[in-house]
Amino acid sequence: MDEIKNMIRWYIIPSIIISLILLLSLFCCCRVVHAETISDDLAIKAIMGEARGEGYKGMLAVACAIRNRGTLKGVYGVNAKFTEKEYVWDMAKRAWAESEFKDITDGATSWENIEAFGEPYWAKDMIKTVKIGHHQFYKSK
Repeated sequence: MDEIKNMIRWYIIPSIIISLILLLSLFCCCRVVHAETISDDLAIKAIMGEARGEGYKGMLAVACAIRNRGTLKGVYGVNAKFTEKEYVWDMAKRAWAESEFKDITDGATSWENIEAFGEPYWAKDMIKTVKIGHHQFYKSK
């Protein structure tokens, strides 16, 4: 009986604790969506302002990058004024919803329409991840 208690105390309990720690660290290292503080309405407005002419894939890419950065700070499109047809708004809503489970930007947190504005000065110390439509996406090194 004592042998079983010792085995539980020295082998099974530590194994369970180590397994829990590994599971928690794995959970924390996976793609974490930091956008819980961004309201859906503001996110959709930002997607419209940044990518309404880029089609669904371009909108999804911007939505992913917004989720990855976890804030709308520096996203100028959130203040844009526009009157688009309802189906364009629906695409932006769908892109925001899908970005919760999918990231097509390889972790990008920034983007620029390089065809309209060229390479941004702030991107020189960043990694280019993907180019979708007119937008180049970047993440920190």
